[in-house]
Amino acid sequence: MYSKGKKLLILGGAPFQIPSILYAKSAGYYVVTCDYCPENPAHQYADEYVNVSTTDLKAVLNLSRKLKIDGVLAYASDPAAPTAAYVSEKMGLPGNPYKSSKTLSEKDLYRSFLLTNNFKTPKYGGYSTLKDFSNYSTEFTYPVLVKPVDSSGSKGISKVNDLWEMGKAIDYAMKFSRSKRFIVEEYIEKKYPHIDGDIFVYNGKIMAYYLGDQRNNIGVNQFVSSGINYPSLLPKELHEKIKLELQRVINLLKIKFGGFNIEVIIDENDHVYLMEVGARNGGNSISEIIKCAGNVDMIKMSVDACMGVDPNIQKQKEIDKYFTTYVIHSSKEGKFRSVKLDDSIRDYVLEIKLIVEEGAEVFSFCGFNCAVGIGVLEFPNLDTRELIMSNIEELIAVELE
Repeated sequence: MYSKGKKLLILGGAPFQIPSILYAKSAGYYVVTCDYCPENPAHQYADEYVNVSTTDLKAVLNLSRKLKIDGVLAYASDPAAPTAAYVSEKMGLPGNPYKSSKTLSEKDLYRSFLLTNNFKTPKYGGYSTLKDFSNYSTEFTYPVLVKPVDSSGSKGISKVNDLWEMGKAIDYAMKFSRSKRFIVEEYIEKKYPHIDGDIFVYNGKIMAYYLGDQRNNIGVNQFVSSGINYPSLLPKELHEKIKLELQRVINLLKIKFGGFNIEVIIDENDHVYLMEVGARNGGNSISEIIKCAGNVDMIKMSVDACMGVDPNIQKQKEIDKYFTTYVIHSSKEGKFRSVKLDDSIRDYVLEIKLIVEEGAEVFSFCGFNCAVGIGVLEFPNLDTRELIMSNIEELIAVELE
């Protein structure tokens, strides 16, 4: 027990907030959750739930003052990250600067920050309408990517090959933008797999770095991560370059602590593009696989740090096996019946977490909002992992009615 009676406000009640709630409860904190979805499953694990939107800055601040909280956490929630920073800044609680968190959470602001500070970044523009973009369309060479500025989980992303496809892509992006803004950015050819994972920062320094190789189901959607492989097979010298660039972002934005979800592209000239630095932990059981692989508990560290407790790492180990988080998904639509495990994969499954219930609507995998569940897998060697993962959609099969 750390401090029985201290109050922690966790923003959101989705399945990915559950581990942080369970740890906080085990540490003796009084946990309050809030969002505008009382049916969200994580609320049942908290001591108290309040129906307040996690993106309503002033409402969450008023709630926090009323509750006299000791800490606020946006665990694995991109929309809530600026809110947590805002509340902590206003109340003098442990947290990061609100302006920095907002910069990391909105793609047009983040790209501008990168450009201003001489990081490699795709050529981009931020717009609100097709008409806005039309005034600048000749500045781009196709293909380009269209993305909502403030959405996570790869939702709303399209690759556009000519101007005639732009209207449809913008409409799709706008469905997932809370602020109704989108960016158009140059498409970067990758030399290696997309690099994806979490880091943990404390006292302004990276104290844990766990980036793996992203896996994508190209046949369904090339932009949505369907898993991450650990350890990364990217050359170590490139990981060192990534780490240096990340530390530079942290220094410039005066980041103090917390888990950060990272996405990186390496181009054909080995240039590092920090595509995303999300001001929150990753949601696809990334923290769980990091704990299995490296004995580093970022769930505990995230809760501890926002409650003013030193998030020290004990008995960190080298990754000596091969691990994968697999996003269980379907390429078809229908009503969920079950997930069928093939006998050949059972020995490698550490955990299966289902997000949907029997009878729920399942959609083709176009974003993480269409995931059915998460599989945490461990393999004895690389060859076994490659063999199993080459056929994973059939070995962990989603069955529809």
